[in-house]
This record gives sequence, structure tokens and C-alpha cells, in this order.
Amino acid sequence: MSASGHQSASQPLPAKEAGLFRQLVKFYETKQYKKAIKAADQVLKKFPEHGETLSMKGLVVSNMGSERKEEAYDLVRRGLKADLRSHVCWHVYGLLYRADRDYREAIKCYLNALRLDKDNVQILRDLALLQIQMRDLPGFVDTRQQLLALKPNNRNHWITFALAHHANRAHDVAAQVLSAYEGTLGEVPASEAYEYSEMVLYKAGVLEEGGDLEGALGVLDAGAPKIKDGTGAAELRAGILARLPGRKAEAEAAYRALIASNPDHTKWHDALHGVLGLKAEGGQGLSAEQVSKLTALYQELGAAYPSSSACRRIPLDFLQGAAFTAAADAYVRKYLRKGVPSLFRDMRPLYSDAGKARALGELLEGYASALAAGGRFPALAGDAGAGDGPESPQARVWVLYYLAQHYDRLGDTTRGLGLLSEALAHTPTLVELRTARAKLLRHAGDLEGAAHECETARRADLSDRYLNSLAVKALLRADKVDAAEKTAALFLRDGDTSGVASLYDMQHMWFEIAAGAAHERRREYGKALKKYHAVVKHFDDIHEDQFDFHSYCVRKTTLRAYVAMLRMEDRLYGHPFFARAAVAAVRVYLSLLDAPSAAQQQEDEDKMVAAMSAEERKKYKLKKKKEEKAKAKEVEEAAAAKEAAAKEKEKDKKKGKDGAAADKREKDPDPEGAQLAATPDPLGAAAKLVAQLKEHAGHVLDAQLAAFEVYVRKGRLLLALSAVQRAVGIAGASHPDVHRVVVRLAQKVAEASSSPAHPTVAGLLAEGVSALLGAAKDAAAYNTAWVAAHASQSLAHRLAGAEATLALGAGDAKSKACDLLVQGSPDKAQHADCVTVLRLLEGPLANPAGATKWRAACSTAFPYSRVFEGAQRVALEPDYEFDTMVEAFGKLSF
Repeated sequence: MSASGHQSASQPLPAKEAGLFRQLVKFYETKQYKKAIKAADQVLKKFPEHGETLSMKGLVVSNMGSERKEEAYDLVRRGLKADLRSHVCWHVYGLLYRADRDYREAIKCYLNALRLDKDNVQILRDLALLQIQMRDLPGFVDTRQQLLALKPNNRNHWITFALAHHANRAHDVAAQVLSAYEGTLGEVPASEAYEYSEMVLYKAGVLEEGGDLEGALGVLDAGAPKIKDGTGAAELRAGILARLPGRKAEAEAAYRALIASNPDHTKWHDALHGVLGLKAEGGQGLSAEQVSKLTALYQELGAAYPSSSACRRIPLDFLQGAAFTAAADAYVRKYLRKGVPSLFRDMRPLYSDAGKARALGELLEGYASALAAGGRFPALAGDAGAGDGPESPQARVWVLYYLAQHYDRLGDTTRGLGLLSEALAHTPTLVELRTARAKLLRHAGDLEGAAHECETARRADLSDRYLNSLAVKALLRADKVDAAEKTAALFLRDGDTSGVASLYDMQHMWFEIAAGAAHERRREYGKALKKYHAVVKHFDDIHEDQFDFHSYCVRKTTLRAYVAMLRMEDRLYGHPFFARAAVAAVRVYLSLLDAPSAAQQQEDEDKMVAAMSAEERKKYKLKKKKEEKAKAKEVEEAAAAKEAAAKEKEKDKKKGKDGAAADKREKDPDPEGAQLAATPDPLGAAAKLVAQLKEHAGHVLDAQLAAFEVYVRKGRLLLALSAVQRAVGIAGASHPDVHRVVVRLAQKVAEASSSPAHPTVAGLLAEGVSALLGAAKDAAAYNTAWVAAHASQSLAHRLAGAEATLALGAGDAKSKACDLLVQGSPDKAQHADCVTVLRLLEGPLANPAGATKWRAACSTAFPYSRVFEGAQRVALEPDYEFDTMVEAFGKLSF
């Protein structure tokens, strides 16, 4: 703390009180807060308006609990008002803002403190930390230069000054600073050998980034004897040689040496391809000559490293025809014999090539037939021998397992499920078959059946956390939130009475996103927002966590890792988890905004029921009654669980147990998300998230679609136009979701043309919409042309065209939309799209006859679907009734 030993020029203290003030600072630094308060009160008893003592007391109070935050700010402001000329008061004010993560205000306070004491090293250090945290790079450079000038003998000041210039893209200056620091060093002691090695590698990396490749190579060569990370240095050197003209042969030798040290490092293989000119360029495929050279290369590497899987897998990416089949044959049968479950995931990228997908199917079908007939694999492709000896009976099971995933990938889920049934008949205890069956049932439209299969797999091995996670995810997809939470709680530590709340502490984002989606589907918007905002908060915490590393990494000289961390943090909010959670939260806020009143909901329901047949009405009422009963039961069980937890906690207290994890956690003031759902401005809350999405995840289509929805509702049509243009750039105008927003934007702009607007705005909107519509004169003509061009591609395209037709609202819009939806077969469609069509026919289109016909067609196309009541729906285990599960949720012991 910069106050140590300081006497304010404007408010000097007598010797006794000055000693008490020094004690106050010491007690604060050693976290003896009660003693610090006592010392502050003794000073203030005689000098009640002493600014620095008031400020220090406020700083101490701020560390004694969040409930005293206002009191702390009040004390610090009083102290600052009493002594505006004290740098201590300004520094303490900045520390309070820093603790509250209000870094911009903290920086202002530090700058004010430095105006009064410009050479205060502690304040300069604190300011530098905030500047790199906020990426104020010019200010960071200036502050670090001041620190170096004040203490040139401090090693950390030299290194951070170089880091500051590197972050500010002044690579040559950064290298010069490091060279100047090296000039001050004598013989490097053994205790600092690692730190010196890191600095050499960091300096070479800085020069390489700055384009001084020869200089970087010289640094590596000169420091080679003292470099400890030989692999890192070799990789950096190879990369530099690859970029230098006329040094390709050396680069090739360098990458070959790296591959020799680790033949399965695919990044080095890819770099070697680039050095040898064997990579596709300009969006074109590989030439015949390139394929020939690659084939020769991997024949050589395969012979040199026979145990390397990469040397056998990489050729499958570029080989074609019979050569591909022979290589695939040699590759896959080894893993089928061993029973490697991840084989299909390894081969899945090859399925983007229809010819290779077909060849793999034929190859595996050949395996299945040969194993069924003679218990052995056929001879290798191109081998005239009799083939291998008898195989283990499990080999055919793994072939069927692969084939099931193969047919699922090709869209023939029914056939895949049949193959899994055959495999399960042979080996019913193999959990991989159960998890694969769950996945295929999900694709077939049976979410509850998938949850039951995952539960069967989980019970087969209660100590397997991965199987537990699969079961939790499947339950959440089936909207069985309570059962999912109970299942997840099986792997939480004993004595944790907070249930799945501890998953928040562990930042289980996949769970929170899946749980939020389940709550959203159940229209429990408060709970959904709670989960989605938890994910957003995790990213804020991760971004905040870098603060401690600004000084730690410099102290430990992990400079390359530190720079990588800074760059990771710069793109942190572009992570898919953040984008998914933020987009979903925006969607929920818009649902709250657009939700009709209770009276309107009842009126809409009455109309829907009136349009149903007697049989459909009966089914609907039974379904609604069951839902109401389930909700009542859920509330009752939640209350009972809460009461039981309270009793258990009370019992533990009586026994003297320490419920540490639960008791230390601050009580959540809004556990159900009711306050989030009750926001008076859901559109404003959505707009804040959209601003973050646009800044950090602008490349994500869903982010631009969410931005469009928010800006249309706010009447910001220029911003909506920008979002649509970006969406077109990401996915193209043929994408169904993009088509929806293009039509809606054109419609909104046409409606807005009747109201007066600024001529410049109107002109930009007209020009932008005209470019989007192309040759079409209006939205209706554009939709007609788009449907004619794309409706045959998929049901998703027909659905987008029908919804756009309905939104345009022409006289015969409903009949046109119905005709468009039912004109094709649902055979190759996604189950979720088929369900959406059914809901559209039953609801807005009010076409019961069409809905019945569509349900029948989908029942044939999806025989395992529970929604469409398919004929082959799997029978559910009676003791897996997730609403009443008891025995499966006992505490585990290992």
C-alpha cells in the first residue's frame, strides 16, 4: 500500500497518531481488519476529518463483507472530500473501484494520484496492471517506461517494458529492449537457466512476428546451447525456415526431424505438406501430381514409423478410388479387432466425400458378411491370399457398431437402429452399444427412449462419470430436468447440501446450456435465464481471472504462455458456449417481450380446441391434465426436497459436521430467476447481449439473426439491415434462416416507407433492401422466386418459404403455405423440422386434415418417433419412470 510511512502535506498528524496510522496500514496489509478498524477509530477520535485515515478505514471495511460496500464508499468519499490533495485518498478510491471491476474509474483515480505523486512505484504498478487488463496499450507502454526509468535494476521492469511494446505491435522496439537487458547480464546462473531460455525463445518469436526472420533465426542459433525447450525451439526454427526464400530444403529437414520425434503430431505433417508444395491452393483440389507425391511420401513415412496411426490415417484424406479402399481396409480393421469405440469419429471427416462414404459402407458391409459367414475378415484389398485367421466374436459386434453410425450419418437411422439391435442381441452388456442406440433414437425423434437407453448404460457402470454425463444430457433433452439434476448430483462431493448449485462453481457450461434449453422449452423463462446468465457470468469470471497472471507470468518468465493467454482472452467471448448462451438468453427475453396476455392465451387455446376433432380434443385434454398434474407434483417434490435438505443440514450441525461447501457459498437472492424474468425492459437486456455478440461473435450466424430480431423490435432498421447483410455474408441467401429475415426486413422497410424518415436513412434502407432482393421488385416476388429455386432442396427450405409466405399475409397465404409444406415427402427430412411443420399445420395454418395426413406420413418416415406415434417405438423400462425414480439415486460409494 502506497500509504506506508506517508504524511499528508495538507493534513499532517502528530507523532502518536502517525504511528497509529502506520499500524492501520500494517494491519490492513496483514488482513487483521478488526485491529485496523480499532487503530483508525483511535485516530479519527482526535481527528474526525483526517482524509487518509477515513479512506483507509473505508478500504478496510470494503474487505469485511459485500454488505458493507456502501459504507466503504461513503468513508472513502468523505476522506477524499477532506483531503483532495492526498495521493493516498485517490489511490484507495481506485482500489475500491478495482475490487468492483470498474477498471475505467479505477484508472482515472490512479491518474489523479500520480498527478500528486508522479514517482510512486506502487501506484504506477497498479495502473500498469489495469492498463493491460483493459488493453490500453499506449498507456501501458508509457507507464512501463516510467517504471523502468525509476527502477532500471529490476529485471521485471525490463521484461514488461518489452512485453508492452510487443503487445503494441512494436516488435523491433521490443526486441531492442530485450537485447539491452541481455547486455546488462553477466554469466547466467544455473538457477535462472530456464528463465533465460524462455527469454531467448520469446525474443525469437517477437522477431519472427515482426517479419525479421533472419534476426529470429540468428537469436535461435546463438542461444541454442542455453535453450531448454528443444522441441519448441525446433518447431519455431522450422516455421521460420519455411517462410524464408531458398531455405525450403532446410525446412523440410527440420519438419522431418520433428516428425521423427513424434510421428503422430498432425500439425507437423500439415506443415511438411506446405513446405513440399503439396497443399491445395485457391479452393482447388489436389492435382494428380500432388497426390502422387503425397502417396510416395506416406509410403516412406509409413515404412519408417510403422506404429504411427497418423502416417496411416492422413493418406485417407487424399487417396481416391481403389487406392483409398485398400488404405482404408488396412487402417480400420486393426481398430475393429481392438474394439476402439472412437473409430467412426476418426473417420467421420471423410464422409464429406460421397464416394469415400460409399466405399467405407461397402467395405464394412463386406466385413459383416464375411464375419457372419466364416468368422474371419476377408483378405486385404489387393491381397490374393486366403485372408486372416478366425477373429474374436466381438469383432463383428464392433463392425455392426460402426455400420450403425455409418447409416445414421447417411440419414438411414432406422437401418442403423436395426444393426444395433442385432449387436445388442449378441452382447447386451456393451455400454457403447447403448450410448450409440441413444444417439440414434434421438435422431429418430424419440428423446425419451434415448434417455432410457442412456440410463441403462449408466446403471451398467455407476462409477463412470462419462456415462453419468451422457445420461444427464439425454434427460435434459427429454425435458426431465429434476431427474437430470438428481443424476448429476450423484457425482458431487458428499456433504454438499447445495445440490447441483456446485456445478456453477465448477463452471459446467454444457450442463447449464442444456438445462437452460430444457427450461426454455417448458416455458420456465426465469429458470432458463438463470442458467444462460450463469454461462455469461463464467466468461466474465474467466476474463477477470487473467488479472492475477499479469504479474505472475512475468515473475515466472513464462512469456510465450503469457502472450498466448492474452490473445486467448482477446477472443474469449467468441467461444461457441458464450455465443450459444447469449443467443438463447436473447431468444428468451424476446419471448417475454412477445408473450401474449393470459386472456389472449386462453382465447387462442379455445380457438385451437374448437378446430380439433372429438378424438383430438380428448387427447389434448388428457395431455393437458397430465402436464398440470406433473407440474403440481414437481412443486410438491421440490418443497419436500427443500424441507428434507433443511432437516439434514440441521442434523449435521447438531452432530458438529462442517457443511463447508454449502455454508461458505453466498445465498443466491434469485435462485429461480424470477427477478431476471420480471425485468421491466427485456428488450434492453437483450440489446446488451447483442452488443457483446456483435463485437466478439459476429462470425456466428445465430448472433446476427438475434441482432436482427432485437433491432427490428427497437425500430432500428439500419442496424437490422446491417445484421441481415452480415448473415447473408456468413451463410448465403439460400439459407432458410437468412431467407426468413430478408423477407421480414423487406416487409418492415416497405411498411416504414409510409411514415416520414430522414432522407439519408430512407435512401440507405432502400438501397440495401434492393441489393438483398436482387431482380425481385418486392418481398412477395423475392419469396416466390426463392421458393421456386430452393424448395426442392429440403424440408427446411420449404418450411422457411411457407413461414415467409404466411408472414407476407396475402389473401391465399395459408393455402399456399399448406401446399408448400405437404408437397414433398418427409423421408429425408430432419425430425425437428417435421415436428415444426406439424405444429404449424395444427396452429397458425389451422389445417387439421393436413396435420393428420402429415402425421401419418411422418409416422412412416420415423417409425421410432414418439411424437408421430411410430409403429416401432421402443418399449420403456417401467422402473425408469423418471418422475418417480428412487433406487437409481442412492449415494455412490467407490
